[in-house]
Amino acid sequence: MVAPSSFYMVVSVFSSVSTILAVQVHPIKRNIVSTATCVSGYSWMDDSQGNSPCLTVAYVEAPCFGNSYTQPILNNGYSYTLPNSTNANPCYCSWSSYNLMMACTICQGSNDSAVWGWAEWASGCGTNTSWTEEYYPSGYVLSANASIPYWATTNPTMWSSGMFNIMDATSIYQKDNSSITPGVSSSPSGSSSSSSSKSTNVGAIVGGTIGALAALSLFAVGAYLVYRRHVYKQGAYASVINQQPFIDRGDGAATRMTHDSVPPDSSNFSQSFVSPVLYGQSPPTSQYGTVYSPQPQMAFSSLQGSLSPPPRPVTSLHTTHIMQPSDAIPML
Repeated sequence: MVAPSSFYMVVSVFSSVSTILAVQVHPIKRNIVSTATCVSGYSWMDDSQGNSPCLTVAYVEAPCFGNSYTQPILNNGYSYTLPNSTNANPCYCSWSSYNLMMACTICQGSNDSAVWGWAEWASGCGTNTSWTEEYYPSGYVLSANASIPYWATTNPTMWSSGMFNIMDATSIYQKDNSSITPGVSSSPSGSSSSSSSKSTNVGAIVGGTIGALAALSLFAVGAYLVYRRHVYKQGAYASVINQQPFIDRGDGAATRMTHDSVPPDSSNFSQSFVSPVLYGQSPPTSQYGTVYSPQPQMAFSSLQGSLSPPPRPVTSLHTTHIMQPSDAIPML
């Protein structure tokens, strides 16, 4: 025996699955018929399935009437019932319902006196004005893959004198003879509501604005990185220049040793510093480099009384250190 709690759980799961299937499965055709038929010459009013406007309007009304609807024959001198407190609903008050109902009236051979104006039709929908603002209510699906002819989705306010007429409908059919399936096909003729148009425009504006801001942000970041790199290079170069060694020229000035100050002939450069310096003579002055700042000469007490040459300078590609002797006192 199944426990009560388990039983209720199974029932709950079964109900949920049934609900999901009911929403996703296409509505089943129950009893959707039309006893009215069109005379010859109106086959252009048929939908893509070959259904006459009288049968098509039955498919349009059925979803709001338990998926069962019969479109009756129109007797001479009569008109189809206007929306009222009994039959008014989203399907019956829609544009396609009015257009197809009036087309069914005319295609049976009735004269135009049996055709209602759109204002009279919409007035029967009471305060539910939203029902009269769509070619077909959203959320409703037609049975048996039925569709609505493109001309029947026209906003009735666009008809001449605000009343369905064959001339206008024929003109629309000649431009586009396709059919629309509610909830699947694109917007119908003249039925794109202002809200849909505004929504599309707003979406395009917002998308363009976001894209422009993103592009500007990327450009700003790139410019900032390039600027930082430039500043970093300048700082690194200045740091290297400040760290270059100096050469004492012996005349109260110092020369910074840089790549440009290296003489083209290193042998001559070395000989100019290794030649002996006699008493009373000044050492030769370097012809390379630029004067940076005055520096005092250095004296070496160990060289007093000696005629030996000054110590050989230690040179390399980037640094050179020179020990400059002072004037020596000769020995008697």
